[in-house]
Amino acid sequence: MKALRTLMPGKINSPCSATMLTSLSQVPLEDNCVLVFDLDDTLYSERDFLRSGFREIARSIDPNRIDEMQSFLELSWVNGNQDPISSLLDRVESGCKKADLLKIYREHVPDIRLKNETYEFIKAAEKSQRSLGILTDGRSITQRNKLLALGISKSIDEVVISEEIGFSKPAEESYRHFHKVFPHRTFAYVGDNLAKDFVTPNRLGWVTVGMLDRGENIHAQDIDRFPGEYHPQYWISNIA
Repeated sequence: MKALRTLMPGKINSPCSATMLTSLSQVPLEDNCVLVFDLDDTLYSERDFLRSGFREIARSIDPNRIDEMQSFLELSWVNGNQDPISSLLDRVESGCKKADLLKIYREHVPDIRLKNETYEFIKAAEKSQRSLGILTDGRSITQRNKLLALGISKSIDEVVISEEIGFSKPAEESYRHFHKVFPHRTFAYVGDNLAKDFVTPNRLGWVTVGMLDRGENIHAQDIDRFPGEYHPQYWISNIA
C-alpha cells in the first residue's frame, strides 16, 4: 500500500482551477438538484471499515487475542503488506481458512460512524426534501452493511452499487441511472477519487465536488497526475 500524503486547502495545484470551499453547504446547487454521494472516504473514513474488519477477523481466530491480532493486521497493512491475513495465519495456530476470514471481513456489519456534522447535514437535506443518492463501487452486501451501520439507509432516495448494476465508475451507465430515476433534474456528485469519480459527471454536466484527503484516504489524491477533466469543480474540506 503506497504512502498517503496529506492535502490541505490552499495547497492544491489543480489544472482545472477548482474553487476551494470549506463545506458542501457553500456549493451553489439548484433547488431541484439531486445530491449524490460516494461512500468510502467521502461520507466516512474507509480506514475505519478496515480496522473494524480486522477486528472481526481477529475475534474469529481467537477471542482472547483480539487486540494483539488486530494490531498485527493493521501494522502489516500500514507497512505495505498486501495480504496481511495470510501473514497472520502463518504466525498463529488456527483452523481458520483465509477464504472464510475474507467472507467475515466483507460481510460483517462494521463499526463505523458519520461525523456528527455529516449526519446532521444529511438529515437536514432530507427534511428539506432534497433528493439524495449514493453511487459507490463494491460488493452489494458490504456497501449496504456500511449504510446500515452509518444509520442513513432510510435517508437515501436511490442507492447504486456497482455489483448490483454491473457497472463501475467511471462508466457512464452508473451516472445515467440517476437521470432515469430523477428525470428533468440537475445533479451533483460528491466524491474523493480523481481516477474515477468526476470525469464522467463533468462530461454529463453535473456539479462535481471533491472531498479533500487529510492523509487518511485509502487511495491517495495524486492531484498532479490527472488532467483537468478528472478534477472536480469544487474542493471542500468538510461536508458541513
